[in-house]
Amino acid sequence: MNYLKQLQAFRDYQMFETELSSGQIALYYALLQINNKCSWIEWFTAANQTLETLSGLSRSGINKNRNVLKQLGLVDFESNGNRKATSYKICVLYNEDSTHNSEHRSTHNSTHNSTHNSTHNSSTLIKQDRNINKTNKDSHDSKPAKRVYEPDDINLKLANCLLTKIRERNSSIYPTDSKNPPDTQKWANDIRLIHERDARSYDDIKRIIEWCQQDSFWQNNILSASKLRKQFGKLIDKADAPNNFNGNKGGRKPLYDLPY
Repeated sequence: MNYLKQLQAFRDYQMFETELSSGQIALYYALLQINNKCSWIEWFTAANQTLETLSGLSRSGINKNRNVLKQLGLVDFESNGNRKATSYKICVLYNEDSTHNSEHRSTHNSTHNSTHNSTHNSSTLIKQDRNINKTNKDSHDSKPAKRVYEPDDINLKLANCLLTKIRERNSSIYPTDSKNPPDTQKWANDIRLIHERDARSYDDIKRIIEWCQQDSFWQNNILSASKLRKQFGKLIDKADAPNNFNGNKGGRKPLYDLPY
């Protein structure tokens, strides 16, 4: 694994894919530090006490945040029993065949840092990681372009569908003449993540958009695509319950034509 490329890809993930909590970020960096010390083997073990020291998290915080990181596909882990350290795997976030303006320099620095770090203790690793992060932030001058969703893109259409339904129900939430309208490009990206990462069909996404804006409780809680993604599992379970508002299992009453 290329340490610098992994760090760059992880920062890009936070910027363009999913916002992570400070605890999730701290735990991920702690696992990177330990795996770096292990010379980047695929599976390595890490004791909770070590992770507590490196991340500043409690035992319960480690358990909670590592489950989130696993669900997001950033790490994997397997328990080895109550008295044995847990095994972890860092999932590679970059493509091997990708090019970068500073690829040669990054590869050299990664190799040098990996060799150097293997001879130092964990406190030295933490200090060096901070220096690597600062250096990489200053030198990383070619970040991936942010995706732009065209008007005929299904993700943007569904984002606009959600916005329209909210406005139809309560025009004061997002006034059409507002100087700070919602970022439908960001909403479209959240819709894409629901489909691609959460494996939900566009038909179900459209159905749940329709349903949640008619439900007396959820219509006041789902006011953005990010909220829709966060609560999608609960929403679809509620919509598909036998006692839903329209009396049909799945809430599958005839819908308007999908916008594609």
